[in-house]
Amino acid sequence: MSETLALVESPAQLLNVLEWAHVHPGEAASLTIAVLQPTDPRSRAQVRRLCRFASQSKVVWRRYEVRAGYLGRAGELVRLGRAVAAARRLVIGDLFSRTIQLLLPRSKAREVVVVDDGTATTELVSLLTYGGQLTRWHQGELKPSAKGGPVNRWLAREDLDRATFFTCMPVAAPPGTEVRPNDYAWSRETFGPVRVRTGADLAGSSLVETGVIDEDRYIDAVGWIARSRAGRRYLAHRRESQQKLDRIAGATGMEIVHPELPLELTALTEPIGQSVLTFASTVAYTLPIVLRGSPVRVELCEIDDAWITPDTAERSVDFLRRISALAVDRHNLARIPPQRGRPPDRSVPLPTAQ
Repeated sequence: MSETLALVESPAQLLNVLEWAHVHPGEAASLTIAVLQPTDPRSRAQVRRLCRFASQSKVVWRRYEVRAGYLGRAGELVRLGRAVAAARRLVIGDLFSRTIQLLLPRSKAREVVVVDDGTATTELVSLLTYGGQLTRWHQGELKPSAKGGPVNRWLAREDLDRATFFTCMPVAAPPGTEVRPNDYAWSRETFGPVRVRTGADLAGSSLVETGVIDEDRYIDAVGWIARSRAGRRYLAHRRESQQKLDRIAGATGMEIVHPELPLELTALTEPIGQSVLTFASTVAYTLPIVLRGSPVRVELCEIDDAWITPDTAERSVDFLRRISALAVDRHNLARIPPQRGRPPDRSVPLPTAQ
C-alpha cells in the first residue's frame, strides 16, 4: 500500500482530497484514496463520477464496501486495516465516523491531514479544542469527554510529527495542529468558466431528513423563496427523500434537479442560476470561493426558529446560527429573511422552467 492513504466516505470528502492533492503534489505523489462506499444511490453515483476525475489526475483509488453484510463488512475492515497500518501519512475525511475511529488504533502514521467534511469541520475543531464526545451536531446534546476523547489522544501521540486541517472554514487550529486553507484551486483550474442562466437556483437541504426542521415549514419556506426570488430550479441534496422532493415540485412548480456531482463542481460544469440561494450549509462557504470572479451571487436563506422541530437539541440550533453568521461575515453574503406572518399560498405554483 502507498505511503499516503486517504479515507473518504462521501463525495464532498473525496473532492476535498483531490483539492489537497492538487495543492500538495509532493506529499500526494504516493496517494491512494480508500473510498468507504456510502449506501445511498445518489452518493454512490457522485463518488463514481469523482473517481473518474481522480483517475484522470493519475490518483489511485480503491473501493471498500464497509457497509455490506456482516461477513462482507468484516472482511473489508480487515483489508482496510492493513492499509491503514502501512500508511505513513493519513488523509481523513470524517473523524466523526465510527468506522474511521475503529481503524485509527491500527495507524502508526507520522502525519495526519483532516480535510473538510463540510460545516461539520467547525464542530470537530471546537470539540477537539474545548472538549466533548465526538458526536455530530444534529445528534443531541454534548456528552462529557476529555477534549475529543480517544481521537484527541490519538492526535496527541508523541510519534505524530504533524497534524493539519485542510479547510475552507474559518477555524482556529486546535492545540498541536495547524490549518492550511482550501481555496478549491483544483476545481477552479480544471473546470469552468462559469456559465450563467437566468433566474435563481435554490440549493436543497437535508435538514428535514436529519430531523432538525419540520417538513411542512420547510416546504412553505421553499415556496415563498421561489416566488419572491424567481427561483426556477431546486438543486436537490443527495440525501433528500423523493417524497419530499415530489411535494416541493407539486407545491412550487420548480424543476427538481439531481446534481451528478457535488454542487461546487456542478456550478463549474453546468449552467448555474444568476443567484444561488442556500440555507445554512457548506455551500454557503464553498460556492463563494468556487464562483469567485463570476457574476453569480450566493445568498443565505435564514432559518426561522418556528421551523425547528420540538426534539431538536439546543446545541443543534446554536450550530446552525453559528455557521450562518460565520458564512455571512466571511463572504459578505446577502441574507434572505424568513417570511413573517401567514404561511405562503401554495395553491399557485410557479411555471416550470423551460
